[in-house]
Amino acid sequence: MQRGYVLCNYDLSQVLCLTPEKDAVILQDVISTKVLNKAMCLPDLTEAKNVSQMLQEKDLTGDLEIVNVARLYKKFF
Repeated sequence: MQRGYVLCNYDLSQVLCLTPEKDAVILQDVISTKVLNKAMCLPDLTEAKNVSQMLQEKDLTGDLEIVNVARLYKKFF
């Protein structure tokens, strides 16, 4: 179980994850806790804002929301 903040879309259906090669990021559908365990989890809000801003400047992802990962785990527990 992860702790911290993740980047997800506005309806909380997809979360930002690293690819298995750890060289890119992808949005994965949140269908189980296994996906949340793979999510790119950031320890504090400042770091989450910095990563979000960097991704938006490079146009790697669309608009993402910063959410505490515990909020997403509540869907499954």
